[in-house]
Amino acid sequence: MSPQTRVAPGWWVRQHDPESSLYLPTPLTARNRLEVGWSLVSTLDGAGAAALDRRGVLQLPDASWVLDWWFNHDGTWERASSVGGVRQRRTDGLPVADTRVRVGPNELIVRHGAAPRTGPPGAAWVTIEIEVDGPDPIGLAIVATPWTLRDQGRIDHVQVENGLLTVDGRPALVAERLPRAVHVVEVADELVDELAVIDQPASAGEGSAREVAASTLVAQSPDGVAGAALIWPMAHRSTLRLGVPIGPSEPGVELDPDELTGLGDVDAVAKGWALHLAAEPTIELPDATLTAVARAALAQLLAASDGAWFTGADAHSAAIAAGAVARAGHGTLARGVVGEVARLTDDDPAGLTAVLEACVGLGITMSADEVADAPEDLLVHLARALHVCRRRLRRYGVGWWPAAGRDELRRLVAVATVLADGWDQDGVADNARAVAELLVEGAKTEPVAPVIAEAVDPERSSVGAARADDGATVDGVSDPGDQELQSGLTTEVRWVRRTPGADLDLPATLAAARADIACGDPAGAVTVAAVASLLNRLECWPDAVHPIRPLGVGEDGASVATMAHLLAATFELSAPIQADGLVVFPAFPPEWWGKPAQFSAMAVLGGSASCALRWHGARPALIWELRPDAGRGASKRSEGRRLSAPALDPAFAAEDLDGEALLAMPPGAAEFLTARAEAAQAAEAAAETSGTGTPQEAGSSTDDRGASAGEPQTGDGRAGGGVTMNVGIPTRRRSDGA
Repeated sequence: MSPQTRVAPGWWVRQHDPESSLYLPTPLTARNRLEVGWSLVSTLDGAGAAALDRRGVLQLPDASWVLDWWFNHDGTWERASSVGGVRQRRTDGLPVADTRVRVGPNELIVRHGAAPRTGPPGAAWVTIEIEVDGPDPIGLAIVATPWTLRDQGRIDHVQVENGLLTVDGRPALVAERLPRAVHVVEVADELVDELAVIDQPASAGEGSAREVAASTLVAQSPDGVAGAALIWPMAHRSTLRLGVPIGPSEPGVELDPDELTGLGDVDAVAKGWALHLAAEPTIELPDATLTAVARAALAQLLAASDGAWFTGADAHSAAIAAGAVARAGHGTLARGVVGEVARLTDDDPAGLTAVLEACVGLGITMSADEVADAPEDLLVHLARALHVCRRRLRRYGVGWWPAAGRDELRRLVAVATVLADGWDQDGVADNARAVAELLVEGAKTEPVAPVIAEAVDPERSSVGAARADDGATVDGVSDPGDQELQSGLTTEVRWVRRTPGADLDLPATLAAARADIACGDPAGAVTVAAVASLLNRLECWPDAVHPIRPLGVGEDGASVATMAHLLAATFELSAPIQADGLVVFPAFPPEWWGKPAQFSAMAVLGGSASCALRWHGARPALIWELRPDAGRGASKRSEGRRLSAPALDPAFAAEDLDGEALLAMPPGAAEFLTARAEAAQAAEAAAETSGTGTPQEAGSSTDDRGASAGEPQTGDGRAGGGVTMNVGIPTRRRSDGA
């Protein structure tokens, strides 16, 4: 099957053009996937999430084709996936999108959202709202092409009947008003010539809407390269609403276009999402971008979840996501996932750890009565995971469990023991204690091998150190987010690569950062913030990023693993789940000194906690409130539980359920904050002298290289090429040539 290059997405064309900045003559990956990335669109109870790329191209769950949009103003049809000037904005990181392009004197606006649809549970619409903001008419075409968001796709059969587009037997598109013209072809590239004869957007081709409604057009391709285009004339300042069905449908029940008119607009959808995400718990970390991206990650995970799984996730990632989503207050969604992943990880230590993490994240939100009334939601899966761990450790010894993961297993088992005791589940608690004993016995007889550092070319990295872990390379590079002070207190960012010198592995980077956070290493916090900054600039969720031109290159352009690890890390930076005491803000780097942080109503072992961090000069102050819940084991463990903040003041500890305390000044904090304030004043004075405004005003529109923040900039002046960023990613060759 030859690719249909005339309707190929713009990123594919640019990747194969030697004059484009996306062209890689010697790609670091097996295939060039630069500029490939997307996010998810669905309802909270949808049975699948549609994928939307940064140019508004839509792919349905499990589909081998996409819906692109073309437009015509001056007699020439342009494709949104390839034309320059297309820009997309996501409201507060919610799973809705606003994609715009300038068309003559008009602005063409395409908004995507999702809303429930009449039918079985999980049925939903992906709504597409098109608006012409300007004085001239425009021709609009919605085009089905045999491509996916990552590769060449397939369309064997396409049909349009009564204005309903069906692709390979699947309903693909309905509209609130019938199209003026329809083209179906056996070879998708022929659509370019078919639409070229339409040179008057107001008339949009021959025929009328009634003739289209009365006709049935079919095209079948033995090579899987069929295509279709539905065309509407758009008068000036007019709107059009389309619906793309996702989720299950009732057999024999036709989709009703009139249902689209009764749906709320995309702004209403965004308000609903915002209201849903505003519920407690809430987290605000010193890095505002990290806070915003973590909120967006939660929204994406909720869109991806259908109550039993996360769209596109492997078992390990789904388990991590389930634990994080449960702790975010959405335990109902996580329960189905916990049950699914618990059956898939018997022979995988990492998978068993993830299942335990999911069970613990869900378990701290449930009371003993809830656990006893519905044991299949959690209890049987927690008991089974502990039993499998105990059996494997007895049979194969502690050496079967990777040394790097044993501390995490000990922590999770300790929490599981407390939970089981609080639920009066003696058998589960005994199994957990047995696993803990096996780990202690193994630790006495089997020393953990030290991690060997690997040298890094000092010209390549500002920190000449690296670590090797399970074959991955970790580079220490300085965080450019705080340029005002480069001193011995500046914390390194540790990027994990898939192979030395190759792509940055974002899930692995975040997993390593979480391990650092568990150890109180501030590098974990700075690394998570750096990943969040990169994702914010990319406006998608890739699993891997090119090390020189930071654009998504991985297999998954909306990686649940990336979302899940980022959200989990955010909770762990606030208050990690521990069996003994409550630690707040456990990894607090110097870059965050002087900046406030807080969380409220966060589920912790035995109840919930709220805490606020404020600063009195260079001294941190804590205000906290703990609310024990006897139903979650608090009656047995509340006495002697301590609140501590070792990253801020190692000597501080409190046993009161609520209170406030002024902590000791961190060493070097006064000098650091003074130097930062002086640097900020100098930068502001320089900006005023040069007439560019304050650094904050300049930073809101441009980055350090003068590129528009978040806007794709290319090295060859073409739109949509390599993004120019300053994200602290090493770009030079290593001494070994990698």
